[in-house]
Amino acid sequence: MMISRSGSGSLPILSILSILLACAAGALLLGAMDFPSEAAESAALSLEVTIPEFRGVHLTNTSVSMAAMIGGKPGESAFSFLLSSTGDAPRKLTGRLVSPLPAGLSLTVEITSPREGRSTGPQSLGTGEVDLLTGFQGLFGAGCRGTMKMMGNNSLAPGAGQAVLVLTVRDM
Repeated sequence: MMISRSGSGSLPILSILSILLACAAGALLLGAMDFPSEAAESAALSLEVTIPEFRGVHLTNTSVSMAAMIGGKPGESAFSFLLSSTGDAPRKLTGRLVSPLPAGLSLTVEITSPREGRSTGPQSLGTGEVDLLTGFQGLFGAGCRGTMKMMGNNSLAPGAGQAVLVLTVRDM
């Protein structure tokens, strides 16, 4: 038995059987896949959500310049930052210097309280952590301001240098 195809020549029965066998194998494979027997207009998907607590401080200006007049009025400069502390746990903002200032030079920092928390007022900074703002919670990206004052006594020689202030959010 021969089946003719378009064009010249004919297709032998073995070729037809091969095609039928391939179709049957494809149907079996499709049947083995996990397709729902009935389609639905909607379906529900379980979703597990985790919301971790977040805390942090982000400086909006990364550098501040000021002049500390020897024996005169303190040099003063302001800076801004964003404060975050989600959740119910009360936290505090601490400040410290990375390295000590030269003898005769002092730095005080005061943080203006956002809508939450209490400022501890002007604090003299050294290399140990000092509380600057306490009791804040439930904040995300709250705008805050700080004021730094630097003063040198009469024993300082004129010069220039750099200090690094580190602000950290801690649990109370």
